Amino acid sequence: MPDSLHLYGSPISTYYNKVKIALIELGLPFEEIEVLPGAGQWPDSGSPSGKIPFLRRGSEYVYESQAIVEYLEDIREDEAPSLFPSGPLQRARCRELILYLELYLDAPMRPIYQSVFWGKEMPEGLLERTLEDLKKGLRILLRRAGLNPWLCGGNFTHADSAAWVHLSTIQWALAIAGHKTFLQEQAPELAPYLQRLAERPSVARIEADRRETSRRFKAERAAAKGG
Repeated sequence: MPDSLHLYGSPISTYYNKVKIALIELGLPFEEIEVLPGAGQWPDSGSPSGKIPFLRRGSEYVYESQAIVEYLEDIREDEAPSLFPSGPLQRARCRELILYLELYLDAPMRPIYQSVFWGKEMPEGLLERTLEDLKKGLRILLRRAGLNPWLCGGNFTHADSAAWVHLSTIQWALAIAGHKTFLQEQAPELAPYLQRLAERPSVARIEADRRETSRRFKAERAAAKGG
């Protein structure tokens, strides 16, 4: 590629890690530049929404995680296998599964993340309502997910990247909120699938980076409070 790729964001972000897995799996060299949400001022820096991640190639930028993933597919080397299935119907199903994960599982959890990860007060009844939404979201996902061995069948796809970053974060947040076994109880069939994902090198790499960044942020916040 004539221009190098720069991924802006942070390993604490699920959507950043979704793109990062795609970059690793597609064999695209990239440099990471740490930016927190809202840190940049559009149009000079940051994204139009203030969110992360975003991608720079040369002087051009791509924003929003799914648009970035689709762009990476377009610029991958010919010998690099696609992370979308080969047939049009199968590709549509892959995108469908990503939407289920993001709309019906990640979106309801966003207010919970604000409380368990960032210390905001949790409104009364929010957790209980969110758990009910998650039950519905899991039912929707599992009506269409294959899990044999991956969400779309025999090959790892972008849907699996999305599944790991969202389901693992949901599991982590609910454990902090006192519901450690929620996913296992509501969707026991996901357990061996998540284990397969955890063993994949790209996933192991982003998890190690996420944990290290989380530890660093925690230490920095503790030091700031102590000061």
